[in-house]
Amino acid sequence: MNNWKRNIPEGSRDILFEDCSNKIKIINTLRKLYIKSGFLEVISPTLEFYDVFQGDNLSIEQERMYKIFDNAGRILVLRPDMTMPIARIVATKLKDSLYPLRICYSGNIFRMNENWDGKVSETTQSGIEIIGSEGAKSDAEVIITAIKALLAIGVQKFELEIGQAEFFKGLVEGIDLSEDEMEKLRGLVENKNFGALRQFIEERKGILGTKNLEALKKLPELFGNIEILDKARMLTQNKRAQSAIDTIETIYKRIESVGLGDYISIDLGMVQHIDYYTGIIFKGYSSKVGTTIISGGRYDNLISKFGETKPAVGFAIDVDNILSVLEKQGNNEKDRPKFLIHYEDSRIGNSIKIAEEIRVKGFVCELSLFEEKEKAIRYGEQKNTDKMICILEDEKAEITDIKSGKSWQVDIYEFIESLEEK
Repeated sequence: MNNWKRNIPEGSRDILFEDCSNKIKIINTLRKLYIKSGFLEVISPTLEFYDVFQGDNLSIEQERMYKIFDNAGRILVLRPDMTMPIARIVATKLKDSLYPLRICYSGNIFRMNENWDGKVSETTQSGIEIIGSEGAKSDAEVIITAIKALLAIGVQKFELEIGQAEFFKGLVEGIDLSEDEMEKLRGLVENKNFGALRQFIEERKGILGTKNLEALKKLPELFGNIEILDKARMLTQNKRAQSAIDTIETIYKRIESVGLGDYISIDLGMVQHIDYYTGIIFKGYSSKVGTTIISGGRYDNLISKFGETKPAVGFAIDVDNILSVLEKQGNNEKDRPKFLIHYEDSRIGNSIKIAEEIRVKGFVCELSLFEEKEKAIRYGEQKNTDKMICILEDEKAEITDIKSGKSWQVDIYEFIESLEEK
């Protein structure tokens, strides 16, 4: 029998040291931005009942959920999504709240992958939901907040692609395709498989009719800047599809009016999980990673699954993918000096006080655990510490530049005063 105590399961990982610090920094930066924008924070349990994630039009396959049983034999899952637990909370704990309700969150989700291929099963999401408001104002605020969130955490080059679920629904309105055929059509559009899409449509001319035939063929091409909406208008007279185009245009103008239009492109062929979404859809990409860094949209039917009818729109940022983006684009922040304090036992009180004053200014300051000064310096070299402070008498200290080996004496409090606060 194999002993696995020195290993971790496939799809999981340990996050160490600087990566851990950077991840927490991202989460804290996002939390600060959300809360200052009026969002209220919630934390849902890691374990939820399986029923929370079951039902029509939900986007998570049961095969991707980690399931266990409780002591009553009920099926539990490790939370595979953050939005549905929030919908449950809204419909139960918060149903009598003042609306619109702004909610934010950060937490881990768990999804199983059949072929790991470098993918992880546990990832961190951070996001917002606006509950109880429908229309362009809340849609635009969510997208603007998404852009500002990515900028706040240091993502340099990214693009948000905006689609509209109702556009595709309008084009296929009244068409009698089987569920499997409709899924195949969606997949061909989503993957921009032009040749196979045209063949699929030609083979089903009798079912699809002629009214929106050309629009469906060209749907994957309806991608680009705001001018693509005029092209889309020429392809269909369907009122539902035309209304979807008007919605995107209204939202885009709001985003453009605050100077963020350059981050937006339009993709009317965005039809993934189209039953889940009921309006605007968007995804964010960075050239530094080959997958989405943020996704969101409007899902007005989700909360009704839990007994309350409330419109909702929101987004989730993949914090782990953001971490990869920041690593690949390089950290533009100048590293601040790190200090090591070496002291004799009789000066421990003064040493701790000095360390605290240095930390207050935003620097890393570690207390040496070595008796010999030479061992402390070697430790500092191995840990990439910049300077060692050796506490002397009468408020004096010896500063050693660990990289060069040069030393000089200072008044310790004048030295601390000279440090630039962060």
